[in-house]
Amino acid sequence: MQPLQPAPAVRRSGWMWVGAAAGLALAVSMFVNSGRSHAPAATSRPPTETFVVSGAVLLGDGVSFVRDDHGGCAGTGDQADIKDGAPVIITTGGSFAGGRLTDARALADGTCRFWFSVRGVPTRQDAYLLMVADLDARQYNEHDLKSALLALRAD
Repeated sequence: MQPLQPAPAVRRSGWMWVGAAAGLALAVSMFVNSGRSHAPAATSRPPTETFVVSGAVLLGDGVSFVRDDHGGCAGTGDQADIKDGAPVIITTGGSFAGGRLTDARALADGTCRFWFSVRGVPTRQDAYLLMVADLDARQYNEHDLKSALLALRAD
């Protein structure tokens, strides 16, 4: 009987590991692509048409915003999330498009105004929900969103 000795360490070549990684990548890509439709391009659905929603958000009472030293403004209290860069999101049944509030201005009439523009809003949807910052969403129809300028009062 021979004494038990540990088996010599087998050194695997670097090419074996490269081959294993390539095989794994191929298998994963085949799995991912197996769920995709293989219909010819001519029979696929046409891309959805989109439009741009542009408008302004206004804060109109003196306690809902503060002015800065440069002619700008930002919401306070319950409207504290209304500020430059705050998100503007429009959702439909299965999609959404987003933009940001920009160009905050304290106006001479005592209001604070922000502009926004949201690109890629899909056409021909039953209803659109528009949400600015964390305020409650408001429902609109396509005609209202395509008007010359949508004005939202947030206070």
